[in-house]
Amino acid sequence: MSNLFRVSAKDHSALILMSELATVHADETFVSLQNIAEEMGLSQGYLEEVAGTLKSAGLIVGKQGPNGGYRLMRSPKEISVADILTALEGPVELVDCQSKGVACPVAHKCSSKSVWKNLQQTIQESLQKTALSDVIA
Repeated sequence: MSNLFRVSAKDHSALILMSELATVHADETFVSLQNIAEEMGLSQGYLEEVAGTLKSAGLIVGKQGPNGGYRLMRSPKEISVADILTALEGPVELVDCQSKGVACPVAHKCSSKSVWKNLQQTIQESLQKTALSDVIA
């Protein structure tokens, strides 16, 4: 049996990575993905893929060299879980008819649309109001 709403390994790994970077943000320390991978039992290659996406989204910055690694671009208080997950997956869209610009041919008689709309809105609001600093608290 599959799971209805399941967080992907990529999303989970990204939140772990960002949490680890958040714990040392005040020190402006660059953290090696190798260290995070070893400490958290994750694949370094997979973390590199995730870090590349987060870097492209402007959430983290990388530095090469002996003291290299990654660090947050902004304070953990200024980065929401929604920012992280949206960078990886795009916006929360539970069903196609809840996507912006998508017309549903049966919207006028669909009794379930309010369920999905409310659930999607609740998820979005929860992710948006949860700052990275809340995750590590």
